[in-house]
Amino acid sequence: MKKILILTFAAFCLAAAACEDDDKTSPTTISFDKDDKNKQNQGSDTDSTGTNTPDVNTDTTQVNTDTTQVNTDTTQVDPNQGQTVLDDTKFLKDYINRAAHPIFKFSGALDVGEFHNNNNGVRDTVSAHFDEIVAGNAMKYGSVVGGDGSMNFSRVKQFCSDAQAAGLTIYGHTLAWHSQQQPGYLLGLMAGKEVVDPNAEPVLIKDLEQTYSNMSSYTMWHGEFQNADYNVDYDVSISNGLLHCKNNKEAADFYRVQYFVADNIPTKTGGNYDVTLKIKGSQAGTITFVMGGWSKTFNTKFDITEEMSEVTIHVDNLVEGGGHAMLQSGDFVGDIWVESIVISHLGNETIVPLTAEEKRDTLKWAMDHWIQGMMEATNGFVTAWDAVNEALTGGDSDGDGICDLQNYENNNISDPSNVSSGVFYWQAFMGDLEYVRTVVASARKHFKGNPDDLKLFINDYNLESDWDDNWKVKSLVEWVKRWEADGVTKIDGLGTQMHISCYENAQLQKSAEDHIVKMFQIMANSGKLVRVSELDMGYVRGNNKWAGSLKTSQVTEAEHKKMADFYKFIIKKYFEIVPPAQQYGFCQWCLTDAPSYSGWRGGEPVGIWTEGFKKRKEVYRGFAEGLAEIE
Repeated sequence: MKKILILTFAAFCLAAAACEDDDKTSPTTISFDKDDKNKQNQGSDTDSTGTNTPDVNTDTTQVNTDTTQVNTDTTQVDPNQGQTVLDDTKFLKDYINRAAHPIFKFSGALDVGEFHNNNNGVRDTVSAHFDEIVAGNAMKYGSVVGGDGSMNFSRVKQFCSDAQAAGLTIYGHTLAWHSQQQPGYLLGLMAGKEVVDPNAEPVLIKDLEQTYSNMSSYTMWHGEFQNADYNVDYDVSISNGLLHCKNNKEAADFYRVQYFVADNIPTKTGGNYDVTLKIKGSQAGTITFVMGGWSKTFNTKFDITEEMSEVTIHVDNLVEGGGHAMLQSGDFVGDIWVESIVISHLGNETIVPLTAEEKRDTLKWAMDHWIQGMMEATNGFVTAWDAVNEALTGGDSDGDGICDLQNYENNNISDPSNVSSGVFYWQAFMGDLEYVRTVVASARKHFKGNPDDLKLFINDYNLESDWDDNWKVKSLVEWVKRWEADGVTKIDGLGTQMHISCYENAQLQKSAEDHIVKMFQIMANSGKLVRVSELDMGYVRGNNKWAGSLKTSQVTEAEHKKMADFYKFIIKKYFEIVPPAQQYGFCQWCLTDAPSYSGWRGGEPVGIWTEGFKKRKEVYRGFAEGLAEIE
C-alpha cells in the first residue's frame, strides 16, 4: 500500500483529474498515519463565523488514491500548513456506491457568504466532497423578510448561481418555522384594520413596549462577545429582570460593542417616533442609540447616569421602517442595565380588530406571498425542501397519544407580542392542520420546475430519542397521516436532525444506538423518503446522560475514534434499514469543530475537520468507511 503526501489542493486536483476513473474500488480499511493521529488532537479555536453552522470546508490536504500513478512532487512544506497523510482515501462522496444507492445525496451545511467568496478555495473543496449544500441561515424567513415585510432574495439568487456553477445542488432550508421570523410585522398584519380620521385629535400610540422581566435569557442579536480582532470583551445577559451589558475594556471602536434592545419593531419609513429607555450605568457616561434596518439607521449619542431613569430620544423621519433598536457602548467600560424600552408616535388612526377567520386568512396570504417569492428566486433549481421545520413538541396536552404541535402555551410564552425573541407560531392562528397544508400547497403551486421533481419534507429533532422510546418520530408519522387526510396534501419525506452525543458509558451508548435503529425502522415503514438532515455529534463522559459534552481540547484519541465508529454505525444502519428508493441522503450540519464562542455547541468536537478546516479528523475516516459500507 502506498502512502502519498499531497502538498497542495491544486496539485491534488491536477493528479485526480488525470486518474479519477482509474481506481473506483473501495479499500478494505481506511486508516490514519500515526503522526496524523497525534496531530489531529491539536485543533485550534479560531473559527471565523461563530454562527450555528460552521464555515465551509477549506481542507486543502487531499490524497491521491490512484495506485498506478503517483505524485512525484517532492517539494517540502511548512509542517504548520496542515498537510495530512492518509492511506487509500478518496473524496467523501466518491465512497458512495451509486448503483446501490441511486438517489442518495451527501450534503453539508455552510455559510453562503463564505461559499460565494470561495475563501481559501472552499467552493472547490466542498464541490469535491459533497453532492449537495444547505444554507445554514440565508434561506430562512428572517434572513429574507424585513421587519416591514419587504423581501430581499439577492443572496438566495446568488447562492443558487454559485452552487450551479460549482456543480452542486441545493437542499432548501426552510420554508416554514417558528424561529427567526418577523413577529412584529406578522402580528401587525393581524392587529386590525387601520382607519384614519383626519378630523380626530392625534393621540399617543405605542408601537412597542419591551420589558425584560419576562425573559429568562438574552436571545436577541449581539456582536461577538470576545474577539481579539475587534479588541472587545463584553457580555450581554438578562439578570434580575434587567438587560445587563458588562463591558470589561474599552474597544478600539465604540460600535464593536453592540446589542439589540428590541427587534421586529412595527415602525414605518418616514415616521416620527419617541423612544423612551429606562436605563442606568455603573457610572455616568455617554453611549449610542441606533434604530432602523441594517442598511439605513438613525443613530445618536445620549447620556446615562448611575440612577435608573428614563431617557427619551426623538427620532424624526425614520430612514428605514421595521428593523431593530440597538445600543453601542464600546467606549463605556463597566455595567449598563436596561429595564424597558417604549417606542411610540402621535397619530389619529384607530384599529378595528380582525376576526379569528380574518387573521387566519391574512396569515395564509403572508405565507403564500413568502413562498411564492422564494420559489421565484430559486426558479426551479432547488427541488427539495424542508417544508416545515420543528413542528412538534415533546408533550401531549390533549391526551390523544401523540406529541402536540409547537405553540405559545407549550413553550411558556404568555405574550405573543413579546417579539424580540423572533418567535412566531403560525399554527397558533392558522390551526395545526391548516398550517402545514398551506405551506405544502403554496410550495407546489409556485414551484417553477417539473412538479414531479419537487420533494417536500417535514424536519424535526429528537426523533432518535431513547427517553421516550422514539415517541416523537412515531407522532410525526401520525401527524403526516393527519395532514394528508384531506386527499390533497402530499408530503414526500421525513427529516431527522440528529444533533446527538456519543457516550463513554456502554449502556448509554447501546441505548442510543438501539433507538437510532428503531427510528430508521419507523421512518422507513412510513414509506416516505428518509433524510438525516442536521447531523453532528458531541462526546459525553461518565454515567450521566445529561452531563454535557466535552470540549474539543478534552477529547482523547480513543474518544475521537469512538465518535468516528459511531458515525460509521449510523450510516451503516441507514443503508441497511432504509430501502434504496427512500434513501434521500445525509447532511452534516457542522463541517468543522465549533469555536468556543459559537452559539451552536460552542467549543465541541462536532466537525469532520478541525476549526478552520486545517485537518481531517478521525471522524473523516468514520464517514468514509460508512459511506463505503466497509464492515
